[in-house]
Amino acid sequence: MFARVITAQAGTDGLDSLIRVAREQLPSANQKPGFKGFYLLTGTDAEAGKVITISLWETREQMEAVAGRAPDSSGIHAVPATGIASPHLETYEVAMHV
Repeated sequence: MFARVITAQAGTDGLDSLIRVAREQLPSANQKPGFKGFYLLTGTDAEAGKVITISLWETREQMEAVAGRAPDSSGIHAVPATGIASPHLETYEVAMHV
């Protein structure tokens, strides 16, 4: 299994917009071959505005096929209304999943 991890900063209104867009777009992600799950993490008070998204995929090829159409696997960072700044993308192989 593979994970696409994106770390970014959301503006004041961006976090609510990001959550709304994620809820709208994730149902279609569930239909993509190899899609295994999605997490949207938000920073605590000390890290206000910090956002991390993690999408899980059965194979690297399936992840890359979907990610080729947008900066992340769900497309939420590509929506201007989310106010996301400086997204940083990383790819990991999942060594253990419980």
